Parts: sequence; structure tokens; C-alpha cells
Amino acid sequence: MTFLLLAAILLPQQPTTFTVQLAPSVVGHGALRWSPKGASVALVASEQGLIGSFPLGAADAKAVLVRLTKSAGAEHFDQLWLDVDRDFGLAASERLDTIPKEQRGKWWSSFSAVIAVPVKADGAVAATTRSYPLNLWFVEDPKEPDAKPCLRWTRSGWHEGQVEIGGKPAFVLVTEMELDGVFDRRDAFAIARDQKALYAAASRSMEQHVWLDGEAFRPTAIDPHGRSLSLERFEPPLTEAQEREQADIYQADRAAKRAAEPLAFSADLAAALTAAKQDGKRVFVDFQTTWCGPCRQMEQMVYTADLVVLAAAGDHAVKIDGDEQRELVKRYQVTGYPTMLLFDNAGKELRRAVGYRSVAEMVAFLQR
Repeated sequence: MTFLLLAAILLPQQPTTFTVQLAPSVVGHGALRWSPKGASVALVASEQGLIGSFPLGAADAKAVLVRLTKSAGAEHFDQLWLDVDRDFGLAASERLDTIPKEQRGKWWSSFSAVIAVPVKADGAVAATTRSYPLNLWFVEDPKEPDAKPCLRWTRSGWHEGQVEIGGKPAFVLVTEMELDGVFDRRDAFAIARDQKALYAAASRSMEQHVWLDGEAFRPTAIDPHGRSLSLERFEPPLTEAQEREQADIYQADRAAKRAAEPLAFSADLAAALTAAKQDGKRVFVDFQTTWCGPCRQMEQMVYTADLVVLAAAGDHAVKIDGDEQRELVKRYQVTGYPTMLLFDNAGKELRRAVGYRSVAEMVAFLQR
């Protein structure tokens, strides 16, 4: 007992708190596994073009004014006027130009810019600004001429820094998940021993914790301008392995028995509904798109599962591309992907589900 007490006194104590100094990432420095959901700016038609504004920075900061226009002879919007200096005016030097591109039947006008976010004086630090890089895009859909126009944007880059933990360097980053120009508990962070692992790390909310070398760390304070992040060691109720197992929502689906052949889908809903009237079968419809991540996951793990294939064996299965079949999307009021619908043989909707559904959930959905 005396030896252990003496050792505890003589051995250097590991710090329990750390403060990381952060700086904006370099453009092209790396790519993260996650990104914030794009924000939108409602636009109003005027003689000068499509006009709108959006907040960025502290609550008392001026809004950012935007205007979309078409150059002489242009068929689509190819100019974005952006209030870069935040004076709520649009000078000729604040005009961005692009060449609209057609993708999946829609016209995309994309822009990149850097906005100045004001930083108030803080003690001995004078008032200044920080650079806020962002990407903006406007989409025109010829098939939706009455759609309300809006400009979408997202933050480009993040803040990162380095600190010593356990006698070795640790790399830390924070990134906005709420696009408001302010870093707070709603945003995300990561920590790793090298930058490659840092950029490959999964997203963790500031309300959560991360693991490093078997130890848990959680944020205690974040500077609103992303200049620093404070962390502390702590003991969570579950081990790292237990948390990982609990967080793996696809574990059961990956382990499910595979069918000899995946569920076979046709692409003709009208033909399936007609056939259902004749043979008395139900019609199962999966609305999806080529860019839908959960749709691809269901193709790989759910529609290949033996139990799902058996549950749908007596149904006509149809897969609809929402980008291609706009009229069907409108008719059945599909607002997200994937959307699964089940009809009886008379074409009456029995039930629907939106978003990823596990093997067990899909079997329950298809049960009679």
C-alpha cells in the first residue's frame, strides 16, 4: 500500500483538461466524411433580378444580401451578386459569374466566395473579421416552372489545430453543422492521432464525446469564432466497444441471411397496378433516386435479405426513380427518399414508410 501511494505521488499526473488553438483549414487540405446540410435563401423576383438575404455571424451582424441575374442573352441565371463586405450594397466587384450546367434535367448555377464575418473586440484583441468560405448554388427545374426560387449554400472548410495528449500530438477539428457563422454546442468535432484519420473520423456532436487511445474526451467550451476548443477527460458509462456495438444500427441487417436472388423490381407502375387487378396481388412501390444513400443501403442489405424476399413474394414490386418520374412523385405526394408504398389489388394505399427501413421493419411493412 505504501509503495502504491509513493508511486502515485512520484509519477507525473496526466492533465484532465486541454485547450486546442484552432485555425481555418487550408482549401484543398482534405475532405471530411460529413458535411452540414445546405442552408437556403428565399428569393423574391424584382426588376433587378432575384433578391434575398441571409444571416451570418452574431445576432447583431448585418445580413448578407444576394441577387441573381442573367447576363445579356443568357437563358439561365449566370451571375450572383454577393454582399462580400457586408455593407448591404452590391458593387460591380461583388459579382460572381458562372456557366450553368445541366444535370438530371435541371440547370445548376454554382458559385464560390469568401464572406467576412465580423469579430468583436475582446479584451486586448482588437475588432477584426474572419474569412468564411462558402459554396452557393441555384437550381432551375424546367418541369417545375412555378416552384418558389431559392439559393442554397454551405460552408466550405472547417477549423483545426493540434495539442499534446499523453505525450503525443493529437489533431482536433471543429466544423459547423448549423450554418450560422457561429461555433457552438450544435456543431461537430473530431480528434485523432494523425490528419488522415482525423478527416476519416465520423461526425460527433459537441454534446457527445470521442475516444482517443481508449480514453474518452468531451468538449467543455468552444469559442464562437472557432479559435479554440477546450476538452476534458472523463469516464462514460459504457466502454468504447459497447458504444460502437450500440451505435451500429446496420449490424442486424448485415448479418441477415441472404436470399438466392434479391427482390426483383419492375419499373412500370401502371402495368403492375393493372396486373394486380387481374391476379389479386398487392403492389409494393419503392420511390428512390440515384443520389440517395439510404436507397443504396437498402438495395445492398434489405432487398437482398431472405426474409424480405419471402415477405414480398406474393406482391408486384416496382422501383421508381423520383427524378425521372416527376408526375408519379406529385401524384403520390412523395417528399423524401426512399419512400415505400403498399397498395392493395384495387390500387388503394395501405401504408407508407419514408427513410431507411431495416430488414425487420421491412418484413413488418410487407406483412399481410
